[in-house]
Amino acid sequence: MPETKLNIKLLEDLCNAFGPSGHEQEAQQIAHDYGKKFATDIEFDRMGSVIFKKIGNEDGPKIMLAGHVDEIGFVITSIEKNGFLTFHQLGGWPDQSLLAQEVLIRPFKGGDKIIGIIAAKPPHILSPKERTQVVTKDKMHIDIGCSSKKEVKELGIRIGDPAVPYAFFRTMERKKKVEKEDSDKNEPEKTRATTLAAAKAFDDRIGVFIILEVLRRLSEEQVKHPNTVYCVSTTQEEVGLRGARTSAQKIMPDVGFALDVDISGDVPGTKGLVQKMGKGVCISAGDGSMIPNPRLRKFAIELAEEKNIPYQPAFLRMGGTDAGIIHITGMGAPSLFCGTATRHIHSHHGILDLEDVEASVQLMVEMIKKLDWPTVESFTKL
Repeated sequence: MPETKLNIKLLEDLCNAFGPSGHEQEAQQIAHDYGKKFATDIEFDRMGSVIFKKIGNEDGPKIMLAGHVDEIGFVITSIEKNGFLTFHQLGGWPDQSLLAQEVLIRPFKGGDKIIGIIAAKPPHILSPKERTQVVTKDKMHIDIGCSSKKEVKELGIRIGDPAVPYAFFRTMERKKKVEKEDSDKNEPEKTRATTLAAAKAFDDRIGVFIILEVLRRLSEEQVKHPNTVYCVSTTQEEVGLRGARTSAQKIMPDVGFALDVDISGDVPGTKGLVQKMGKGVCISAGDGSMIPNPRLRKFAIELAEEKNIPYQPAFLRMGGTDAGIIHITGMGAPSLFCGTATRHIHSHHGILDLEDVEASVQLMVEMIKKLDWPTVESFTKL
């Protein structure tokens, strides 16, 4: 792996942890135990969000960085007589991504987590009509190897138990094209090494990881910053930005950032998305939940260019992030979504480039250094 300042073991632990919306405790405990070493203070809201406070200047503006710790998952909705389980989604799942995939269920009575498979009919018995139709979630069942409701209950499973994708973090070394300058058009193509990561739950453990990396660097590098930074591991984003609402109400930030995945527009069949994996931190021009403060976005772009931090523009017609709530908290807070372009989000396995993650961390640190009162007030001053 190319040399990196990122704590890859922390990222692996976060991604492998169990933590669908409303059941984030295991993943949140990892974030808490790591971040407490670098925070001035730790606060909590009553939705389970953890707020790592880092004081630079107590009289300066309050800067909120949010990454949501919940991942998309499932909740068991019934136990059938034949021992199969039905489920409802926690967060948005495309139907076609689910059949024959493994899930990990946390039983009500504790003990070992139970692995199940979302049942799929073999092609030999599909009718011609079924071969051309997408099976919808309401017609799917989870198979845990039981043949009766009694067997299921003996395993400790009850209606309401949560589940997540059964998938694990890994890295892979790849070659990346080196961008040519206009004057180098006739030069042969060059490549260099980069490290990609694959895992479940990049949405949004990558955001939590970024805020923890920012917090660590502010502390270890003794970065002077004219503000107080609140790095927040929020909850229940996938079901309505809920933890961001309660934590932002507690903090009442002056500026807000959401750190999250962005949809990578380089997957076959993906059209109309300019952001691509491996091209730097995505500085969003807007999404379905908010219009970013244009002066704050300009500030971020100009700083990235000044510091030679790889960045790219981004835009989403639908969907949103925690910034959608932060920017309308109290009397409002100039806010911005900075994303990591990720392939195959809202599935069992996402892929991203760790260089994009590093670019996001660097941009956040550089902005924090400069966000004093005159700068913050300039974002909304007439």
